[in-house]
Amino acid sequence: MKFGLWKEFDVFLIVMSALPQAVLGYIMLILNYLIPDRCQRKKTKDISGQIVLITGAGSGIGRLLAIEFSKLSAIVVLLDINNVGLNETRNLMNVDTKVFLYECDVSNRHKVYEVAKRIKTEVGKVDILVNNAGIVNGKRFLDVPDEMIEKIMSINCLAHFWVSVLFFFFKIISRGD
Repeated sequence: MKFGLWKEFDVFLIVMSALPQAVLGYIMLILNYLIPDRCQRKKTKDISGQIVLITGAGSGIGRLLAIEFSKLSAIVVLLDINNVGLNETRNLMNVDTKVFLYECDVSNRHKVYEVAKRIKTEVGKVDILVNNAGIVNGKRFLDVPDEMIEKIMSINCLAHFWVSVLFFFFKIISRGD
């Protein structure tokens, strides 16, 4: 089969674009053989029985994190504004996992304070805090209404501050003792 000059050049470009990845893969194979301890995956920390709090656990990354932590036998505390999403997340988790669900708007510091008190009394001190809650808007910055910008900033910035301050400074998070 005969290709024109441009077709051969296209094939050449495809092969050349894959070359750096092939070389890097070959180098990684050599390093893995010569220095196996450095290139191998580190052992995971045993967190069974530890209390893990995840904000934004009703969907997306928060849901996936909850599922993974449940596989590690952690006690999982889930916060989200969407109660339906929280229940869906619970249904996807390991059935043996101890799970606590709290509907909470983490952008409202008063709600965070209320839920934090309940968590401290009902569950205990948190060992691992995953500040994951957040929202996105697919519009261009100048097309977003002011109210939406305030909501985005409130959830994506202030909520992380409220949760972190509360759990660290009010000693609702454990010190790893």
